[in-house]
Amino acid sequence: MPFLVCNGDAATGLFFSVAVIVPFRNRSEHLNHWLYYLHPVLMRQQLDYGVYVINQHGDGAFNRAKLMNIGFNESLKEYDYDCFAFSDVDLVPIDDRNLYRCSDHPRHLSVAIDKFNYILSSKTAFGGVSLLTQQQFLKVNGFSNTFWGWGGEDDDLYNRIIHRGMSITRPDAQIAKYKMIKHGRDLHNEVNPENAVKTQKTAENIDTDGLNSLNFTVKEIMKDVLYTLISVDQTLWHLFSSTEM
Repeated sequence: MPFLVCNGDAATGLFFSVAVIVPFRNRSEHLNHWLYYLHPVLMRQQLDYGVYVINQHGDGAFNRAKLMNIGFNESLKEYDYDCFAFSDVDLVPIDDRNLYRCSDHPRHLSVAIDKFNYILSSKTAFGGVSLLTQQQFLKVNGFSNTFWGWGGEDDDLYNRIIHRGMSITRPDAQIAKYKMIKHGRDLHNEVNPENAVKTQKTAENIDTDGLNSLNFTVKEIMKDVLYTLISVDQTLWHLFSSTEM
């Protein structure tokens, strides 16, 4: 079972095993803030869950999507989770009714963010915080591994979901409100103009780029009372990035 285990729904006998996957690099202050607020929310929702912080070691271009795939793979080595919450480290839910539980369709939770005046940026938005079951994530072959730098990976995942004949759901915007922890643009996570082009090629790449093409080496696994930190050596990533750019 995950390193941190919370209670299921004793009243109904239902249990929800959720792996919360957080891509990370050099954001310790935000992580501490996120953990402080998220754990009470998840516990009040009566979830069995584990938090996995996937740390990209080194100073090369950030690859958020690949870290998500790694988190999916590594968390399943610890427990057979049936639901995966992919969350940015700077987004904190405001309302406990915004449930971190998967459904019959991939679910987008971060509908209304304070930075954007609580308005959904696009009907196709799927970034920030999103939920997929294990089966749904396998069906779309996970995220693409080729989105280096900022932008595009969530649009590509949305395209994958649609391409596989699924649709997304969202909670009501009055419930799905988030506060974004203020920060500047991360170093080595600049906008990559090539990423926008890649989102137009989802159908071509979905079968060959994703979980089934994932290469990585774990540098360190550290278990804390609040989360499991999995560090991936950035130096080793460069062995593969030349063919993924």
